Amino acid sequence: MQIKNITDPIQHYLELFDKRFSESLDLEGFFIDDIIKYILEKKGKKIRPILTFLSANICGGVTSQTIRCALILELLHTASLVHDDVIDESDKRRGDNTVNRIWGNDTAVLFGDYLYGKCLELIETQNDFNLLPKFAKLGSELPIGELLQKSVSEGVDYSEETYYKVIGKKTAAMMEVSAELGAISAGARKEEVDSLKTFGFYMGLAFQIRDDILDLSPEFNTGKPYGNDIKEKKKTLPLIYLLNDSNETERDAILKFINQQEKSDKEILELIEKVNKGGYLEKANEKVQSFCKLAEIQLNGFKDSESKTGLIELLYTLANRIK
Repeated sequence: MQIKNITDPIQHYLELFDKRFSESLDLEGFFIDDIIKYILEKKGKKIRPILTFLSANICGGVTSQTIRCALILELLHTASLVHDDVIDESDKRRGDNTVNRIWGNDTAVLFGDYLYGKCLELIETQNDFNLLPKFAKLGSELPIGELLQKSVSEGVDYSEETYYKVIGKKTAAMMEVSAELGAISAGARKEEVDSLKTFGFYMGLAFQIRDDILDLSPEFNTGKPYGNDIKEKKKTLPLIYLLNDSNETERDAILKFINQQEKSDKEILELIEKVNKGGYLEKANEKVQSFCKLAEIQLNGFKDSESKTGLIELLYTLANRIK
């Protein structure tokens, strides 16, 4: 996924973000330093900070509060991923060993908690404090999404409505707040804040559905094992489409397979082949494009600028990525 051109208007702020992010994770003088260094080396493509900075820029400009918001959100995101890997018993994330794989579950949980604490240390001003309810709500939305995912995985619910509720809390909520706080930190008007908040939410839905499509696409090098969602009993959108189009006998057999603990690679590939042959990946991708259109509409009220173009390009880059 190439996003270099998208970041041109905010490159200076991203460099400052990297510096401040490293500084926010103090070296403590024992083995936790190894985890901190590992996390800093494995930093991703900074999608959330990019979204925050572009949202601020489209509303007047990045401020010092914008940078603090981006830092807090990235720490929250990192902590949630560390905890999610423990819950999912994941050994890999984007091709790299997870914190729990290297240092164990107990250490991973405690390190995630440490990152949550670091978020509070970044609050400096009264205006930062005024945003605390938004950070707190996001902090509760992420685990609620994971709990809902766990409930769905252990049950027989495979409705689209529940699926959107899960990814709305697990993924879209973070992007929604990233865009919203970028606007707020730049002193945007309420209607601008609301538009960017909705933009971020639809972007998050499109992003997660695309991720779920890639998990059922063995031909792509996604950086993670294909079929991982099936192994974790997750009923993602392409699978939901397959279930809804199957007769009762076929549906029961698919659900029984998804919900069973042990699954062979051969069986997983057979299910993926059914999804592919039925055209359900394409159908799910149509939903991705639909959410992209809904997101793009939210920017109609903003005048043309490099940052507006950047937001639109970021949206479609994420929605059309192949890894």
